[in-house]
Amino acid sequence: MCGIAGILHFRGSVDREELDKFTDSLAHRGPDGRGTFIDKGIGLGHRRLAILDLSEAGKCPMSYGGTDGKRFWITYNGEIYNFLELRNELKSLGYNFRTETDTEVILASYEQWGKDCLFRFNGMWAFGIWDSLERKLFIARDRFGIKPLYYSAMPDRFIFASELKAFTSLKKFPLSLNTDIIPFIIQNPATYEGTTDQTLMKGVRRLLAGRYLTVHENGSLQITKWWETSSHIPLIPNIYEEQVEQFREIFFDAVRIRMRSDVAIGTCLSGGIDSSSVACAMSKIYRSSNNTDLERCPINWQQTFIATFPGTRIDEKDYADEVVKYINAKPNYWIFDENDALNHLIDSVWAMEDVYGGIAVPTWCLYRELRCNNVVVSLDGHGGDELLGGYTWYLDWPMNQVNQNLYNDFHYTLLPAILRNFDRCSMAHGIEVRMPFMDWRIVTFSFGLQPDAKIGGGFTKRILRDSMYNIVPDKILKRVNKIGFNLPMIEWFNGGMKTLIEKVTSHKLWLESPFWDGRALRDQILAKTNAQKWTYNDWGTTLHVWTLMNVVLWQMLFVEKDIKTIQ
Repeated sequence: MCGIAGILHFRGSVDREELDKFTDSLAHRGPDGRGTFIDKGIGLGHRRLAILDLSEAGKCPMSYGGTDGKRFWITYNGEIYNFLELRNELKSLGYNFRTETDTEVILASYEQWGKDCLFRFNGMWAFGIWDSLERKLFIARDRFGIKPLYYSAMPDRFIFASELKAFTSLKKFPLSLNTDIIPFIIQNPATYEGTTDQTLMKGVRRLLAGRYLTVHENGSLQITKWWETSSHIPLIPNIYEEQVEQFREIFFDAVRIRMRSDVAIGTCLSGGIDSSSVACAMSKIYRSSNNTDLERCPINWQQTFIATFPGTRIDEKDYADEVVKYINAKPNYWIFDENDALNHLIDSVWAMEDVYGGIAVPTWCLYRELRCNNVVVSLDGHGGDELLGGYTWYLDWPMNQVNQNLYNDFHYTLLPAILRNFDRCSMAHGIEVRMPFMDWRIVTFSFGLQPDAKIGGGFTKRILRDSMYNIVPDKILKRVNKIGFNLPMIEWFNGGMKTLIEKVTSHKLWLESPFWDGRALRDQILAKTNAQKWTYNDWGTTLHVWTLMNVVLWQMLFVEKDIKTIQ
């Protein structure tokens, strides 16, 4: 997991100083080192988060292939979890390796299979490979868009990076708000990530999930969709009990290969069935496996990280503690502190670098806790809700609409924004999040199931509950209430956020916005805030106001770079 950047000039050479600044703007994603590669018009940058092969040999940009071992150069963010199996296969084909990284396996796979290597990878990735012989750049993103990739195709150059904020470090790059997308974002703040390649920054697009992009030295560019889940559905057993057994086998293997690391790993544990299943599977795998099964798994894997909200209805500590006791893990608690959260609210906005229909600061703070405890990798339960029908409103859907609605939520509406949020909040602290539920084998298997395997008997995630019987505590398996990180928005609008609300709604960007009546809306908001009259009936309104504030905050942070006004 790292931060990547690249520049391809069509009619000139790369400016080393510019590439260095471009690369180092992503230092938070890769605090363990940096590297650059320049060859005339191509420049690749990399900020390293060292997880596999911690030696200097494992750093990027890395080269491979050709008579001199330098035909292909890669800058890479992510993990290929089945790299050991691919490495052995490539060795049998005559390939040699000088490192213990998955990065080198990607390069050898690309040399052997070309773009079709993507189908062989089980993991998450965004990478750029420069072919110095054919003078072309190959950029690819994983099946479901777990790892981010942004690009700008300009008349004289092509630029790409892991995050939007990196583009603010470039020389002569026209920074401005993409006004075309704002009306859509305001109405769909939680769903636009997976439905359009447009971003908040004018001239910068996201490479959508399951796509690869090829750009040649002459500027010709082509984007190809290489993955569609519905085209890869496997044969599913007809008998439900056999489905449960097969699901369990795939899930356990997905967890097992995600435990491969040369640094300490842990898990964020909420006490819900998804994160509990991951934690309990890790425990069972480690304690029942031989050394071959757990090749490259660290000894230090037992740490759990739990967010607690004492005295509130969203506190899940009791459930999480049940799991901790069950698997004999070490708990680390992040106790919600309003002052701490408010003090880092703008930090979380900077990390998110997008409009978000909620506040991400608890997630930001939880991953900070991992870094403070020297845990760099976290196996988390993200994706289970959208894959297996985990939200309570799914129970109200007609059964003949369940699979199609889940497919849309997973690929286009709900999950893409969630993946973005967890990437930004974790990588703000140099933490790699691995998600067993996002294993392509689990995804394709789950979308081949009938709806009643997911929602049945009054329960969501039926097949997961049944597959984890005697593995996860019964108290967790029988939970029907679902709790998320719902912040005290009403209390904050009535008090804690008052100063920030005043500053943002009084800023010229708010007052002169073409998308809302700035003065009238400011007066309405401040009247309720000053009188402390926000109530729980206003929950949706506060989220909408926060969305509008995000549009202004984004411009202040990334276009005007006016951080002092809101500090």
